[in-house]
Order: sequence, then C-alpha cells, then structure tokens
Amino acid sequence: MRWIIGDIHGMYLPLVTLLEEIEKRDAEAELLFCGDYVNRGPDSRRVMDLLLSLKRARFCRGNHDDAFDLLLSGTCFAPTAAISGIVTTFEHFLKFGFDQTLHSYGLDGRHIEQARTLGTPAAINALLEAVPAAHREFFHTLPVVQSEPEFFVAHAKWDITEEPGQPSFATQLAKSLKLRHEVIWGRYTFDEIRMDKQWSRRGFFGHTPVTTYTRMDPVVPLHGPMITLLDTAAAVNLDGRLTAWCFEEERFVQADREGDLAL
Repeated sequence: MRWIIGDIHGMYLPLVTLLEEIEKRDAEAELLFCGDYVNRGPDSRRVMDLLLSLKRARFCRGNHDDAFDLLLSGTCFAPTAAISGIVTTFEHFLKFGFDQTLHSYGLDGRHIEQARTLGTPAAINALLEAVPAAHREFFHTLPVVQSEPEFFVAHAKWDITEEPGQPSFATQLAKSLKLRHEVIWGRYTFDEIRMDKQWSRRGFFGHTPVTTYTRMDPVVPLHGPMITLLDTAAAVNLDGRLTAWCFEEERFVQADREGDLAL
C-alpha cells in the first residue's frame, strides 16, 4: 500500500514512530513524502540519515528544502525576494529554525554567529562543509511532484493547468517562475480548499499547517474536494502531530512531538 507523509521539519522521534507503525501494519509499504525535511525541529541530520536509508520511498521538494539547496549548491528551483542568494537566504531562514538544522550537523552558536557577522558567501559555505555529500545530492535532485495513477503529491499548491504526469506540465513549470513558486510556496485559502478542483486525481499537500484554517483537537488532516492537507503541525504546535495517510485504506496514523503514537 501507499502511505503519504506530511512535513517532518527535523522531527526525528515522531518519524521513527510512524515508520515503525507502518512497518507493523504493512511490510510492503511504499512511502511518499510531501517535502520540508529540515528546519524548525531539532534533528534534521538524523531525519536525513533515516530518509536516505529507506528502500521504498519517494520525495517531493518543499520550500525549506529549496532554500537549503540554494545554500548548499548556489541554485534553487524557485527563487524569491528572500531566497535569491546565499547571504539573504541564510539570514532569512535563521528566523525559521535553520539554526536548529545547523546544530544538528554539529555546529554551535559561535560558528553560526561568526558566519552571520562576516556575512559573506565564503563564510557560509565554510560553515556548511559539515553537510555530507549524500545530503547535498538529495536536496539538489528533489522533484516537485510525485505522480500516481489515482493521486499526486506536491508540497504547497497546484496551480498548473496540466495534471502531473501530462507531457506539458514540465514545460509549464520550466517557463514560469510564478508556477514554480506556487508549487512549493503557495498557500490555499480555506475557500479554495472547499472548491471543486480541476484535477481528475486527488492531490495531497503539506506546507501550510492545517491549524491555519481551523482549530482542531486533535490535529488531523484537512479534506476538501479532491484534496487532502497533511501538515498537521508537528514542528510548530505543542499539540501538533506527524501524519502518514494510507491511500488504499483511507486511514492515517499519527505520532506526537515526543514520538508517542497518537490514537
């Protein structure tokens, strides 16, 4: 069966719990991830080491992953005003938990502050030498969508006239910075979630915590016509959870921030 997992954001403990629970229920599980593997949470490196060890897993690019790619390689999929160069990206994402990512790679506050004070690409590049080559390759080669016959998975918002897998969708993305921005940075309004969609397949997304739209207790996936949002706020809310949705059985499992199975 196929399981779609929401934004991890460096939250290693709930990820381990979910993977163990999925394995108990489904030894042949295929895993698809919505993106945003780093930042905010404390264990980005451990998350990455675990993800790279998985045998039946496919991944999408999130906006935090795109920013990390720019810092590591000098290029990214969807540059913005804040994500346009190494120095501006470094400064911007320190406000969104990038310091936690750096700590997970063994860098302390002194190293980070020194690079920030110098404020040069060379200083930041030197800081990021701690990131292994396999992690760099992962971020640099992340696709923006995973497509299945019955559904697709993307990070933020699908605002492209063609569905994933159609011959012209890649061409549209290549030609339009706006579309590239939407697919990893865009946010649905609550009204858009409730609208009928132009897609013939169900879309699964992360990026925007479901608590943005409605107060939930417990925090569970949010649904609309042909759409499911799976960012259940594991890294941003104390009562947030990490979610894995089984497509075939229309059910989900969750783990809380401490790594306890949420029932």
